[in-house]
Amino acid sequence: LLLQQHVPAALLELFLLLQQHRNIVRGVRAGTIRLVRRHRVLIDDAFRADPKHRDLFLKIIRQPHGISHELRRMNRYGVLARYIPAFRRVVGLMQHDLFHVYTVDEHSLFVVRNVRLYADRRWCDDVPHCHDIFTGLAKPELLYLAALFHDIGKGQGGDHSAIGAREALAFCRDHGLPETDCATVEWLVRNHLPTPGHQ
Repeated sequence: LLLQQHVPAALLELFLLLQQHRNIVRGVRAGTIRLVRRHRVLIDDAFRADPKHRDLFLKIIRQPHGISHELRRMNRYGVLARYIPAFRRVVGLMQHDLFHVYTVDEHSLFVVRNVRLYADRRWCDDVPHCHDIFTGLAKPELLYLAALFHDIGKGQGGDHSAIGAREALAFCRDHGLPETDCATVEWLVRNHLPTPGHQ
């Protein structure tokens, strides 16, 4: 990470390495966190357009372990909001209702975590139907992306589901996902709210 100015991909590789090496139990040193925060300005339009960086982000989303944990860490260090500019608008955004008790960014990351729990056999007795569906998914990363984007349109006025669906579709297309996968994520975000009369 000392070479971040020359190897900006390290700003994403850090989180992928933490996922892949679960024996790193101490986490990240304070000096490294300071370097990440100081150099996160390198995550600009050119960084986001780089296929190598897009591939790194998708690898993080597709890992078998540590997805919600590292997305949370990315959020704490300011990397997630730099990489997904639409997410920046919901960081620290309060929700003034009785259903949501967290800011939009924290709520979204909790949803990713909860979706992730469907894969855990320890939870299959609590949510057996969800566990069965989840374990049958060929591409669980699509559900993670939908969870991450589901409220990203809040605070902009209008239907946040429709706004979020457009953001999610653009993100998926930019990252080279097949059109059917892009459409799936877009549909999940657009339709994440229950219809009237449906519990």
